[in-house]
Amino acid sequence: MKLQRAIVLLAVIVLSATGRATTNYSFLGDVIRMNRELMGISVVCEDSVVVRIEFLLAQMLRVTLERSDYREPLLICALAEDSWDKVPLEIAESETAYMVKSSALDVEISKAPCRITVRDKQGRILNQDEPAMGMGWEGSEVRAWKTITPEEKFFGLGIKVGDVNKRGREWVMWNSDLPGYDWKIDPLYQSIPFFMGIRGGQAYGIYFNNSYRTRFNMGAGNFRYYSFSAEQGALDYFFIAGPKFSDVIERYTELTGRMPLPPLWSLGYQQCRWSYYPDKEVLALAQTFRDKKIPADVIYLDIHHMDGYRVFTWDPQRFSDPAVMLGQLSEMGFKVVTIVDPGVKVDTTYRVAREGLSGNHFVHYPDGETYVGEVWPGRSYFPDFSKPEARVWWGGLVGEWLMGGVSGIWNDMNEPSVWGQAFPTETVFNDDGRITSHKKIHNLYGLLMAQATYEGALCALPNRRPFILTRAGFAGEQRYTSVWTGDNVANEEHLALGIRMIQSQSLSGVPFVGTDVGGFIGTPSPELFARWIQVGALSPLFRTHTEYGSSEQEPWSFGENIEEISRKFISLRYQLLPYFYSLFYQASKSGAPLWRPMFWSDQDDERTYEYAYQHQFLVGDHLLAAPVTKIGQNFQKVYLPRGSWLDWNTEQKYSGNSTVIVDAPLDRLPLLLREGAIIPSQDVMQYTNEKPIDRLFVDIFPSERESHFEFYEDDGESFDYQKGNYRLTVWSCRLSGTVIEFSQSRAHDNYYVARRDLVLRVHAVATPPVDVLVDGRPLLGGLQYDEQKKLVTVTLHDDRSERKVIIRLPS
Repeated sequence: MKLQRAIVLLAVIVLSATGRATTNYSFLGDVIRMNRELMGISVVCEDSVVVRIEFLLAQMLRVTLERSDYREPLLICALAEDSWDKVPLEIAESETAYMVKSSALDVEISKAPCRITVRDKQGRILNQDEPAMGMGWEGSEVRAWKTITPEEKFFGLGIKVGDVNKRGREWVMWNSDLPGYDWKIDPLYQSIPFFMGIRGGQAYGIYFNNSYRTRFNMGAGNFRYYSFSAEQGALDYFFIAGPKFSDVIERYTELTGRMPLPPLWSLGYQQCRWSYYPDKEVLALAQTFRDKKIPADVIYLDIHHMDGYRVFTWDPQRFSDPAVMLGQLSEMGFKVVTIVDPGVKVDTTYRVAREGLSGNHFVHYPDGETYVGEVWPGRSYFPDFSKPEARVWWGGLVGEWLMGGVSGIWNDMNEPSVWGQAFPTETVFNDDGRITSHKKIHNLYGLLMAQATYEGALCALPNRRPFILTRAGFAGEQRYTSVWTGDNVANEEHLALGIRMIQSQSLSGVPFVGTDVGGFIGTPSPELFARWIQVGALSPLFRTHTEYGSSEQEPWSFGENIEEISRKFISLRYQLLPYFYSLFYQASKSGAPLWRPMFWSDQDDERTYEYAYQHQFLVGDHLLAAPVTKIGQNFQKVYLPRGSWLDWNTEQKYSGNSTVIVDAPLDRLPLLLREGAIIPSQDVMQYTNEKPIDRLFVDIFPSERESHFEFYEDDGESFDYQKGNYRLTVWSCRLSGTVIEFSQSRAHDNYYVARRDLVLRVHAVATPPVDVLVDGRPLLGGLQYDEQKKLVTVTLHDDRSERKVIIRLPS
């Protein structure tokens, strides 16, 4: 039979004339027929196996393998968009293959055997099934094999250790609580089965839509292929073409969702430890920040705020009147975020336990018995967040908690974690009525908890942006929550590792991410804490945290010198808030991360991928940070891609495509502006909404190519921006010979801004200007030139929508 011949040819590996080895995998066989579908085609292969190829965009297609002997519903909870416009396609057939062509991609499906190759319009292969294996299965396991080229690189996969380039290792998706992890440990807290690759200079992405334990072999142990597999569930993946990394992220986040704008206060400095108590200590902590003029917006309360670790309760001795404490903190400009774990204490007198049992909201065994595990409260139940009614119930508890004065929720231990690290896989979950086991829901648990929390917050306070922080998660979590990298260690290896992990998570569609500044386990040296604060000041999430029983880890805990350095860089964070908030706006519109690896804008520059430069990164498109991660080091080696660069600390100019050494004493964070930079900032505030901005600074490093920046403003707390209540200002700048031209326009202007000054600081101006014209008229006053810094400062009233400033230099 033809099928038997295919199995012999594909499944048998001939090792020698006298011996051979066989594999138990069944591989996709020959195509029997093709059917046209609404969004693409399906091909029926031997043994009644069907492969569906659907175009959702001209640059994005979905490939799904269906077996008659094993069926399971496709995963939907990670996908934000399920309705797509029909993509115009050209479908053709030859003797050996079918062709499906969009305006961007050509997909070839060979007939014998069925294998898929994706090319761009220039004929370059972007993705290709491995010829001998392609797609296959063994029992419930499914797997796809892809050809790999010598130069191919891979990025993303969520919070993973190691190199930013994930090639050469096998990575597992199974959310795991592993405190004190090192560079070899995998898996960790998050499972995001999405990666981006670059092949022949063209970026692409693959999202594997499967929540079971999955493996991504990115060329580990071989030079022939990379593969992705799952122990159960469907072989269902999305291929996303670039050609740029930014294109891939934009389309991936169209598929899985983009983060909404966070509350502005969540961009400020956040202070946490396990644990601050009682209430007097919390208030004293807040007052110390204000007395020392160290800006801060958030104080966290860890598990000791609870009554016997019962979630949604206050310890009556430690926090006798939480409403009064929360009110006093609010008057001082502080928000409070409390930890909420999923474990619900087994206690018949405890309201949450009683309601969960009566509503059948907890996870149970196949025989119906409610599952009981052990975690902080002792014997505990666990909500079934895959059940819609349970999410509504939990969301109601969240809403009540927030209505009581708490501002945000910190979801921890939601891998889910239990003592013994073995949540039973046979436990039963509702799965939106489909009924399934923990094997499918394990990796989804943190995502679904975040969803329940976010939706509960919205239900209670529909016009207040929620702030959620989660440890565990899955693809699509960016719609609900921010993330941190888990229980790290206070050493220089983890400082560097955290920088790489933030980049990996950022390349996985999750922009709002940070580390525990200073390290969670252990106590950092004063120097290490200072260096970590510098990194934190530029991180999307800026939170200091440490473990129970550790030494104090506040900005003033390491002596006067480190206190001053901490104040300096926390203040820098607040100065740059207009820039950060505008980058968050970009993330909400396109999925673009705040932290961008060096190759983000220079993907053809091989040096940007080198490990030596993976600890420098771009914040936005034009601000390069190169933090020091080694104790005792007071300089930094920095690679500068194409273009001109300016050291923001010293005003020294550098040419790109070069490596430079910059001074980096302990009180200095190497920061460089790329030509074309337009960076907004403000005066230091002690908390984000302390007062309106009365001086808006714009630092400019002009380029001969016109550059642009979109500056975004709204009220920072409501969803009124979705109704059009915001201001979007577009700034442009260009250096043309001896003329620097800066222009301002309002792309959208439906948000009131108090009267303020606009202060333009134009860098790298070698000689004093001849004159300055503002809207065609000579500037009278408001002009300064610093000969040493080569800096021109122009001060205007920011009272017009349209502005044009021309700075004329000597010929």
